[in-house]
Amino acid sequence: MPAQRGFADDQQPYDRQTDELRSVPHARLKIDKAGRVVIPAEMRAAMGVAVGDVLVARVVDGEFRLISREAGVRRAQRLVRQHVPEGTRLVDELLAERRADARNENG
Repeated sequence: MPAQRGFADDQQPYDRQTDELRSVPHARLKIDKAGRVVIPAEMRAAMGVAVGDVLVARVVDGEFRLISREAGVRRAQRLVRQHVPEGTRLVDELLAERRADARNENG
């Protein structure tokens, strides 16, 4: 019988530098007496997470969702890029607005 992929106890290598997250087919996981679930190595690699990483969890419509902080930041950056053109420096724009406001108040 072939070995099941992604359920080994040893760590599987992954490239943390990639911006692309992969998909992995579903797996049946058990909750132990302490309420813990082991995330299979293949799924951890697809998520780009390793031992010691912090995940953010939430339940949406009865579905348990986990996301790494890095993936959350990348998702937020993609959302911002939909509204802010590449190369735009929002901090510089904010500072220019504040300076203009200060000049108008003093002037």
